[in-house]
Amino acid sequence: MKQIAYLVLAHADPAHFEKLVNAIDYKARFFVHVDAKTNILDFKKLSLPKSLTFLEERVSVAWGSISMVDATLKLIESALKTQEEFSHLVLISGSDYPIKKSSFIYQTFVDNPEHQFIKYIDMRQSSHYSKHVNQKWYKTPLFKTNNKTLKLIDKSIREIGNRLRLKNHWNKSIIPYFGSQWWALTPACAKYILNFVKNNPDFYAFNRYTFSPDEHFFHTIVGNSPYNKMSDGVQEFRQRGTWRLANFHIIHTLLSKWYSIQDLDEIISSNRLFVRKLNSLVSNELVKSINEKILK
Repeated sequence: MKQIAYLVLAHADPAHFEKLVNAIDYKARFFVHVDAKTNILDFKKLSLPKSLTFLEERVSVAWGSISMVDATLKLIESALKTQEEFSHLVLISGSDYPIKKSSFIYQTFVDNPEHQFIKYIDMRQSSHYSKHVNQKWYKTPLFKTNNKTLKLIDKSIREIGNRLRLKNHWNKSIIPYFGSQWWALTPACAKYILNFVKNNPDFYAFNRYTFSPDEHFFHTIVGNSPYNKMSDGVQEFRQRGTWRLANFHIIHTLLSKWYSIQDLDEIISSNRLFVRKLNSLVSNELVKSINEKILK
């Protein structure tokens, strides 16, 4: 029997994380990366599915940097190393919540055994997105330190580097693709990604100095691979908006918005599988209503 491997990127709010993983614990295995800056003991003491594994080797994640890719690669490696039979590796956030029954989510993936749930646009069609890869961006901290002064110096140096708009030399033989960070890939495709990264160190090195590589690193590999034909594939670029490229989430046009009970009607009427973003401060009533009206 195939399972779903949920790859979860978590960094805060263990109370909501506990609700999330228990709500989708149906023929599932969980591989969880908790940001290295976060006290993992707050997560380990929760009431969690027995099929859940926390990654021991953790990354300190910085917004817009290659560290998000590093954490995701570790999750993929962790899942594949088990050699268990998975239908898909499903990447989600600790701030997500299901808006369909867990059995329905499971069946959606299992019924599409060779499909890659990932879509993307050609970044060359947008001057906004093309500069994400054609300009050098310094988002990863230069120093590993807790010293406040060094952190300020580090931030200042990187801000100067970003303002210089130094050219990044993209490999012209590879089409850069952009899409939503959250996807679901088959184990075969995920293994292809790991092998590609291993055999093409220049690709990783280049992406180290791009902007938000989690939104184009995996998409570019899949889009330039045989798995492109098995995916939702290249979308026509019309206008900006990461939310437009969501693969199975409701994502608000304001990416920073936290969903609350006022959004229940939108959620009930949606054909998506998950909603993001939710937290235990403003979303508890919404989670309760989702449980009663959709997941019960």
